[in-house]
Amino acid sequence: MITIGKIPKKLQGFFYPLKEHFTKPAWNHFWALVMALTISHGTTIDRLAKALRGSTHRTNHGEFLWRSCWDHSIIMQQIAIDMLLSLYRKKDRELFLIIDDTQNLKRAKKMAAVGKLRYHATGKYGIGHTIIKVCIYYRGVTIPWGCWLYVKKEKAAQLDVLFQKLPDLAAEAIRIASIPSRFKVTVLFDAFYLCPKVVHACREKNWHFISVGKSNRWFKTACGKRKLGSYGRAVLRKEGKWYSITGLRKTRTYRLAERVGYLNKLGTVKIVFSRRRGENKHIAIVTDKLNASMKTIVAEYLKRWAIELLIRDQKQYLGLGDYRVLRYQAIVRHLHLVDIAYACLTHVGIKACRAQGQNISDKKVLRLEPISRLKERMRQIIWQENVKDVIKHIHERPVIRRLEKLLAA
Repeated sequence: MITIGKIPKKLQGFFYPLKEHFTKPAWNHFWALVMALTISHGTTIDRLAKALRGSTHRTNHGEFLWRSCWDHSIIMQQIAIDMLLSLYRKKDRELFLIIDDTQNLKRAKKMAAVGKLRYHATGKYGIGHTIIKVCIYYRGVTIPWGCWLYVKKEKAAQLDVLFQKLPDLAAEAIRIASIPSRFKVTVLFDAFYLCPKVVHACREKNWHFISVGKSNRWFKTACGKRKLGSYGRAVLRKEGKWYSITGLRKTRTYRLAERVGYLNKLGTVKIVFSRRRGENKHIAIVTDKLNASMKTIVAEYLKRWAIELLIRDQKQYLGLGDYRVLRYQAIVRHLHLVDIAYACLTHVGIKACRAQGQNISDKKVLRLEPISRLKERMRQIIWQENVKDVIKHIHERPVIRRLEKLLAA
């Protein structure tokens, strides 16, 4: 089993700018747990501790998550901004802030903030957490920005936490986001978050938004007031035209038509009605980009799928829902550690592109390796660091080199 003893040289540029936010004991816990998340197959504290060489007892790591003093949200946003600035090109100023939520079912009824929920994946009811996830999508790279744990009203009073509904949390995430002014930000979210609170938060920051409107919403135009579902179907049938549009990976054909009108409490908006070839269902894409073309609006909204891939990868490879801690603070910090581990693997992916001779400043869209391969690359980095440490303290270097080749084979 590969174990971690120190920060590899290739990752010191990622970790060392964060050191000032921690005391010395907390710093050692922080980088060790993040590194363990990037290579481990499980994310419980017990399993993570086994991946650390000379690690203290797992209870010390657990106490680090809820007792130590460090601001997880500030650290996460510093990582994201540093990564953004390293990727910045004057030609590409368009940046997308994407908001979505996910659920984790939990069996522990005494765990903080758990409540009854309808699990989206199965449609059945259970006990668990609902989490707001926010990420940045820029030049093909998805960078975690932060996460917020939803707490029901009756639980908020017990935990001494301010009660906020999901749209309130989403609006707060927008308001506190300090993205450099050199970027042109567009906020992407689904129909659940298309409400005055979130839209007004976007307008306060002078950011545009793109979302989807529910079919039962009323839409006013010069011709009258109609519901989006039936109105969109008629408009597409009469005036729709076919366009080829590229999403995150694939290019597909869509039938599009547009209207400018008024949505209650949201003001004047443009709505692009869209139906993919071969499907009967259509959607109404709502935006305040009144001068943007239909094709541009649909292509930008398709980038919202990046956060779905982020959540899938974090659950599958980084154990987003595998935490077994009871306290509220520990849960929130564990979720942020998963985001930081994802950002660390993304950092490795960008470094790998540069090492392969690619000039990333010449490419508009970067294609990083999938998370599964980046985890393997991370294991190789740690293995090479361990071999170097062994060679320093042994004279039989030819033997070590031979063993290294055999293990690699």
